[in-house]
Amino acid sequence: MIEFYQVTKRYPGGQLGLDDVSLQIPKGELVFLTGPSGAGKTTFLKLIYREEMASEGYILVNGRNVSNLPERKVPYLRRTIGVVFQSFRLIPRKTVFENVSYLPRVLGLDAKQQRKVAYDTLRRVGLAHRMNAFPMQLSGGEQQRVAIARALINRPDILLADEPTGNLDPELSEEILRLFLEINLEGTTVIFATHDRGLIRRVGRRVLTLEDAKLRRDEHLPGEMVPPAPRRRSEPEAPPDASPEMESAGLSEPVDADPIGAGA
Repeated sequence: MIEFYQVTKRYPGGQLGLDDVSLQIPKGELVFLTGPSGAGKTTFLKLIYREEMASEGYILVNGRNVSNLPERKVPYLRRTIGVVFQSFRLIPRKTVFENVSYLPRVLGLDAKQQRKVAYDTLRRVGLAHRMNAFPMQLSGGEQQRVAIARALINRPDILLADEPTGNLDPELSEEILRLFLEINLEGTTVIFATHDRGLIRRVGRRVLTLEDAKLRRDEHLPGEMVPPAPRRRSEPEAPPDASPEMESAGLSEPVDADPIGAGA
């Protein structure tokens, strides 16, 4: 659960990022965060993963007060949160596989575990066949899928998306939105920031509207889009035997399942 209690974020010079915001987001909910540019959407998200700190009030994430969390514990908080940005933030000189496997490497997984978890996550977003491509060889929609895979690699409890469809055309935007719906149906809490009210109307769900740093509306809207069926995690697909992509990434040998574990 994510809880805001009278949260205000004040920047140097007195500009308000958020002004006296209180709300609760239960575990497993998908919430749209909307409002005009400068309304406070990005600030709201940054406060959750402690990129910024509240000036007043406090924020609980899974029962932890992130407002007074010691710096040494912030990385552990962020291991439970995935973040997807509008600009993708992929490393141009790294392959898709290398971009996605960065976090498992930092967390100390051995090479086989890194390859296994990266491959499985890319397959989850439909890009296992592009694992050896470089970002500039991908379409905008494919680049965003890689960014989503990177955010999902550690199996986070919470997925934050900051205008993830802002650079995509309407068809690709709907494709990416359906992927977020699938992720949410698997139990992940999703906060999807967007200024695209048309996209929100197609899906419905809970909508938080920020204006002038204040939470102006908290409402549930009906949707037009039929959500996808949830994937069954208990029956994962077996990776293909010695496919060219797997051979080139060193994935032809079997690896133990679930390499990350609950403590990562």
